[in-house]
Amino acid sequence: MKKFILPNIGEGIETVSISEVLVKENQSIKKDDPILLVETDKASMEIPVDCSGIIGKILVNVGDLISPGQSILEISENNEVLTKEESETSDIKTSLENISDKIEEIIEPVQTSRINQKTTNENPYATPSIRKLARELGCDISNIVGSGLNKRITKEDVYNFVKEIPNHNKQSQSQTTSNHSMDYFAKFGLVEKIDLSTIQLASLKHLHSSWNNIPHVTQFDETDITELDKIVRTLKKINKSKNTKVSYLPFFIKTISYILKELNIFNTTLTLDGKSLIQKHYINVGFAVDSPKGLLVPVIKNIDKKSIKEITIAFNKLLTKTRAGKLTPNDMSGGCITISSLGNIGGKYFTPIINSPEVSILGISPIEIKPIFKNNKFIARKVLPISLSYDHRVVNGADAAKFTSLFSQIIENPSKL
Repeated sequence: MKKFILPNIGEGIETVSISEVLVKENQSIKKDDPILLVETDKASMEIPVDCSGIIGKILVNVGDLISPGQSILEISENNEVLTKEESETSDIKTSLENISDKIEEIIEPVQTSRINQKTTNENPYATPSIRKLARELGCDISNIVGSGLNKRITKEDVYNFVKEIPNHNKQSQSQTTSNHSMDYFAKFGLVEKIDLSTIQLASLKHLHSSWNNIPHVTQFDETDITELDKIVRTLKKINKSKNTKVSYLPFFIKTISYILKELNIFNTTLTLDGKSLIQKHYINVGFAVDSPKGLLVPVIKNIDKKSIKEITIAFNKLLTKTRAGKLTPNDMSGGCITISSLGNIGGKYFTPIINSPEVSILGISPIEIKPIFKNNKFIARKVLPISLSYDHRVVNGADAAKFTSLFSQIIENPSKL
């Protein structure tokens, strides 16, 4: 029986959280089959197995924090089978789990639950899933009287208990509770606790730290993109490849590469002691994506060496990986500046939070049609609102104004791209 251990995932990654176990005990697997889906503080990824065989025992569970070198599962190589004793034990375990599931499905509430105000239920009958629900809703399950068979507590009992707290638990009403707690909100109606994912927690911590530690200032401006819009519309008509799906973002990304060469103060990072700047001589641009697991920022490398078409291909590839939850730490590292686009969602100007350790972030709002005075008359033009947030410890207002002005000059004359 061989033990498969978690390999090194990437530099600096000491622990990962297991978000999904993709295999079962006694399952036959082949080399390179994915066995786990894990999350770091930046991305999620599949862990493949390094040999073929039959899984004997899974040594980890969903939610566990594991480190490189830790045993994950036992594998019988060369199609070895489980011993008779192991097989029988596994069958018994499976049968018990199936029976427990069936019992939970069959049980139905026969009457409305009521709070026991005089005594508490020291050993309440409830399935593990019901106990978990009670914990998430902030309930003490020992105070709930079950309405199911043999006074077993059902899901409806827990929900009804939460609803009746304001009417029956005067003692808890008189207590001062935090307006961020489950107990506080449960007084007004049904509530539910939803745990944040590893990525959402990391994003929350990162954004909070960035906002607290960086003096943000935002420069607002508008850019006439009428000519660029004509080019994008033409390319969309003639483009047939899914890999080069045309959008405005690759043009904006390429524009930034010219600006970072001209205004290299935006391609720096302030050292932790605040006494030096790290000047970067490469140009990598990240773009914020609102994925199902939270806000992620994949990074396109070496923008200054790529054409619009190459940037478009890289952009679409990373976008697909983000939405599929398959970004790697390398896909999200090395950024010099970030673009945050509201696309067609709505709104106008907004203040994006800097993606530390970068010193600026460009916000793109939806395109508007506005009358512009040109050639002694007002004509309808397509205008793009932009918002440049910058670290005022590094960048001053004059540099920020130069950035948005240069951005407008290039975009208004897309032939320069």
